[in-house]
Amino acid sequence: GAGTFASTVTVVGAMSVGGALSVGGATNLLGTVTVAGATGFLGTVRVSGAATMASTLDVAGNTSVGGTLFVTGAGTFDNNVSVSGNLVIGGTATVVGAMSVGGALSVGGATNLLSTVTVAGATGFLGTVRVSGAATIASTLDIAGNTSVGGTLFTTGAATFDNNVSVSGNLVVGGTATVVGAMSVGG
Repeated sequence: GAGTFASTVTVVGAMSVGGALSVGGATNLLGTVTVAGATGFLGTVRVSGAATMASTLDVAGNTSVGGTLFVTGAGTFDNNVSVSGNLVIGGTATVVGAMSVGGALSVGGATNLLSTVTVAGATGFLGTVRVSGAATIASTLDIAGNTSVGGTLFTTGAATFDNNVSVSGNLVVGGTATVVGAMSVGG
């Protein structure tokens, strides 16, 4: 029948419980605990030492990690990832889909953009800009400093110069040359 113990019970060997085990007070298990079936905890579970999971850990609610989260394998997130602090990536960052940056984007090293780059606002370059392929500008190109063209300058539309034009070589005009003002020839 039922057994009631008013003091400490010590079991030196193995103990087998065929039915439910109900403990009303604190339980201290000083060795390894092996559970063959499902285990349910109705309250908080506190582990003071390391916890090793040999299989999947499924958490239905929120998970809070007070220290560093270190993952030796790949980390897969099926939903959005929000980082309130800085994001430091030690290796290559590959973005398969679209990427939106709400603030400033600062890149300390070289940046390779292998496809089209669209900038809706103003763009400032503090150093040299080198374009190895063709550059197409759909609107006005305004250059505050000098412009040097190493090859032929080909203009399909009219070319208007608001100041003097100096030609150090020969000037070849394939069509009609019209001079509205005075023309001075030194040679």
